[in-house]
Amino acid sequence: MNEVKVSVIIYVKNTIDYIEECIRSVMNQTLQEIEILIIDGGSTDGTLEVIREMGQTDSRIRILHASASVGVQFNLGLKEAKGRYIGICEADDYILPEMYEKQYRIADKYRLDVIRAGYYQVFHIGNKEYRFPLKSCYQGELTEKVVISDKNTFFLEQGVNGFWNGLYRKQFLLDNHIRMNETKGAAYQDVSFSFLSQMYARKIWFMREAFYCYRIDNPNASVNSLHGIELHMKEYEELMGCLKKTNQWKKYKNMFFSWELISCRWFLGELPDDHKMDNAKKIYRFLKVQREEEKYEEKNVMETVRKIAEALRNSEAEFMQCIFSGTENSRALLKFVRNSLEHTERVVVFGAGHMGDILKQFFEMCNKEVLFMDNSTLLQMDGLTGNKVYKPEEITLRYPHEEYIIASISHAIEMKKQLLSLGIQEEHILICDNEEFFLRNIFVKAGQYIEK
Repeated sequence: MNEVKVSVIIYVKNTIDYIEECIRSVMNQTLQEIEILIIDGGSTDGTLEVIREMGQTDSRIRILHASASVGVQFNLGLKEAKGRYIGICEADDYILPEMYEKQYRIADKYRLDVIRAGYYQVFHIGNKEYRFPLKSCYQGELTEKVVISDKNTFFLEQGVNGFWNGLYRKQFLLDNHIRMNETKGAAYQDVSFSFLSQMYARKIWFMREAFYCYRIDNPNASVNSLHGIELHMKEYEELMGCLKKTNQWKKYKNMFFSWELISCRWFLGELPDDHKMDNAKKIYRFLKVQREEEKYEEKNVMETVRKIAEALRNSEAEFMQCIFSGTENSRALLKFVRNSLEHTERVVVFGAGHMGDILKQFFEMCNKEVLFMDNSTLLQMDGLTGNKVYKPEEITLRYPHEEYIIASISHAIEMKKQLLSLGIQEEHILICDNEEFFLRNIFVKAGQYIEK
């Protein structure tokens, strides 16, 4: 084989339902100069047998063995890799054929440290696959060009938006000693890897196109663990230790605290209601002690979580109120779908953009009539993938007692005020402003509470 351009690391343990699709998607990459490093963590469900059988058909596959720890498995793969760039494909995901060819061409040309692309959240209901794209960077002016971070916190401010949806220059990882934590299990070992790679990267590229297909309906995925908060705490303690050891703590401690708060807020949002309060109290106690010891500066915490940081300083009650704020809309929508959707014939979706399209597919699956309205005259003319888009005044006048669902992340408050001014009662207004929550907790699980 010619020089290896990309080493693709797949760490796996007991993913028999998904592993063949994952490996085959890597084998079928249009970039042929790759190696496929599959590191098994002790599979006992037939996964290893599938891997060995596929390995006999492709000489680029190398099978390695390690203890059951994503960190140990990934680090072994990185140590054994021969490629100039490192790709990562998790064993229950898959990638589209041109991912590595297109990414490597750009990364090699500009000698990038990191290149990221968009990705799809993917799940199946029955025999149908649903794919919804997410961007690698929401600042459009920064896409499709070399971005020089110049030793600031720019890349870290993007948050964790997928660490497997791109390539990493191997020598960049080695020179900066970037690894995954070798803690037990398969949950959140990527936190340190993501933080450190984004902290050290100097030449970055954000692609608009999406390639990576991230599965969100695997019931055994680590994000579904009710014990995840202890794992979160452990991984952030490991990261703190690393930053202190390398004398980076003083410069990056407030960014570290921002990531920690974002992670805790996300985790609480994913928990069932009966587990929220106990976990929130654990988080409060843990963060309160840490804040007092490390003297975080709330004014330098990322704006998206600054209020939570300030509430942590003030009192437990204020912290609880603040960290749970912002989830009310999603919970109300979940309650509606569980308890009332079955008896609803028609819904009105206010907003015909990306979120509106997600709601369109969801309610069509539920066999409900969907009416769309939007303030955009362009959308009113063009429609939404075959559906007419009305002016708000037209629909609210004709259907004053239907359920109205606002599909917007940025303008939900203004849109609600508009509906109220048009005579729609507040009890008939719901808001869909959290795409990830809606997909994971409503769309994916729809079959559990929608009569078929």
